[in-house]
Amino acid sequence: MKLDTFTWGVIAVVAVILVAAVLTVNLTGGAGWEALDYITDDVPEAPVMNAFLALQQGDITRARTQYSQAVLDEIGGEKGYDPFSNRGAGQSSRLRIIEVQPIEDDPDRALVTFAVDTYSRSGPFGSGNSWTREGTVEVVREDDAWKINSQEFFW
Repeated sequence: MKLDTFTWGVIAVVAVILVAAVLTVNLTGGAGWEALDYITDDVPEAPVMNAFLALQQGDITRARTQYSQAVLDEIGGEKGYDPFSNRGAGQSSRLRIIEVQPIEDDPDRALVTFAVDTYSRSGPFGSGNSWTREGTVEVVREDDAWKINSQEFFW
């Protein structure tokens, strides 16, 4: 069976589209979802960024160090409850710091507003769903470092 010119044209167009799609996905490498690095704890947004990153990487010990002793005492008293475990799998998330608002009458307190953008793959063709959740947490300076003073565990 011999294919006509129209059929070969359709095959060529589909092949070009497939090649372009593969190149686009591979070359952009998730552009816009830059890798985060831990930041020094001398700025109020540090514990928020560092706790998020530690929880993403499964570093529970480091995540705990980003919380105030008051928060750790609160969650330690709840038997059988560990908010640092059972993290959602199959989701990609990124954290954006939106605003840092120092408390005027207390230089050792601030409010940090953040957004967590989450993408979850699903469906037969790897399509997915994305959503954004915003939140605000209080941070306090404790032992010369900023710590999260709220029960926020970024999920």
